[in-house]
Amino acid sequence: MYSCCFTAEETNGIVRALLEAAPGTEVTVAQGKTVYWNSRHIAESEKLHKAVYCEYNEPLEAGGSKIVAELSSEKTARRIAEKFGCKLQCYRGENWYGFLPKGAGKTAAITALAEKCGIALYDTIAFGDDRNDMEMLELCGTGVAVANAVDEVLDIADEVTESNDEDGVALWLEREILG
Repeated sequence: MYSCCFTAEETNGIVRALLEAAPGTEVTVAQGKTVYWNSRHIAESEKLHKAVYCEYNEPLEAGGSKIVAELSSEKTARRIAEKFGCKLQCYRGENWYGFLPKGAGKTAAITALAEKCGIALYDTIAFGDDRNDMEMLELCGTGVAVANAVDEVLDIADEVTESNDEDGVALWLEREILG
């Protein structure tokens, strides 16, 4: 329903910049249903065990929808995001940074979906736990944080439900929607 990608040139430029700024860093590039990753530990990953190993020696032929890298400095991540004019996602307590095209992200997708379905944004609900969810929680009519969310998310949420580990989203939906 909604898609936004970097061009192949932008994708390869960002990957090059990341690898130059932090040689040996782990980088993933999501392209549709395929994720490229330069880690030898793909099989051990819970989330990315089906990733395709890629050393990024040759340019990728298509653009990515999201590029994620492990960097020791948020300043470096911000510099690269500014250089390429892309959005930066910072994850809690980690040195992993997500680079997305300007028109990408949860809020853009929710807005497009609501418009397509004829639903007002104040009639939507979003759930979140991390800093990259804050814009979405503020956009939707009801922003619900799970109990184990970072403090910044808990502070802006309209409501708080049980933690992820306790199936907080499902419990909230059962209570508030299914009754």
